Amino acid sequence: MDNPTTGSNGPLDVNQASSLFSAALDAPTEPPEPEKQAAAEPEAAPPETEATEAPQEAEAQAPEAEPTVTVKIDGKDVELPLSELKNGYQRQADYTRKTMEAAEQRKAAEAERSQAHQERQAYAVNLQRMQAQLEGALQQQQQTNWEELLQSDPVEYLRQQHQAQARQAQLGQVYAEQQRVAALQQAEAQQAQMRHLQSQQQDLLAKLPEWRDDAKSKAEKVAIRDYLAQQGYEPDAINNIADARAVILARKAMLYDQMVGKASAAAKKVATLPTKVERPGMGGNTGIEPRTAALLRLNKSGKVEDAARAFATIL
Repeated sequence: MDNPTTGSNGPLDVNQASSLFSAALDAPTEPPEPEKQAAAEPEAAPPETEATEAPQEAEAQAPEAEPTVTVKIDGKDVELPLSELKNGYQRQADYTRKTMEAAEQRKAAEAERSQAHQERQAYAVNLQRMQAQLEGALQQQQQTNWEELLQSDPVEYLRQQHQAQARQAQLGQVYAEQQRVAALQQAEAQQAQMRHLQSQQQDLLAKLPEWRDDAKSKAEKVAIRDYLAQQGYEPDAINNIADARAVILARKAMLYDQMVGKASAAAKKVATLPTKVERPGMGGNTGIEPRTAALLRLNKSGKVEDAARAFATIL
């Protein structure tokens, strides 16, 4: 069928107009193109998307409450965050690890020192053996009649003279080496003594934390020295005390004797106080402590009733 619009450009008659109107009504509606529909949908969607996703983002950003753990500190229950407890455990574990490493290092160093000491002791023994052999050989050669040997056998004379000189030189080297070893042993002993004193000082501070105060520590040390001297200890014996246990025992004995002395002095002072006597004609013991008055009354009368009253004041 020909398109009516492609005809002449002249005026339409009734039939042509009717055909065009019927074709416009019967023409199907074209759906929108996919690309245009896809592009159009996001323009209407954003308000709903933002409205629905905003609460979810708010919920995701809300911080969660950190769990707590109840621990006992100084006899009281304290709630601590789990993170702090973990950090404390990690710090304690790190401290324990470092302490164990330091202990292992000290143990290894002590083993090396012990081995070196044993080797040095064995070396010193060998030096003493060499010294004895050389000195014995030289003493034997000194008994030789050198003049006679020179006349009888000049070659042997020269050989033994050379041998004696070599032995004398070796003996001098042995003496020098012995002095060197002795100096090393003395230095090693001094270092061991210093390590021992440092260890005992640490033990004292652990048992007597108040001695971390230098002034108090110095005052008590002087007092302990004086106390030991009063007990008959010689100055050398006091100066050579190198055991923390001995110092702690001496301090305890000194403090105990001081306490007993103060108690004895207080008792003597009370015993020398004058006794107040009730004057005749006075109606009571005005100004006297009730217990003292009851005791005075009991001392004066000796009655059972007065004894009961005095006992009641003591209770």
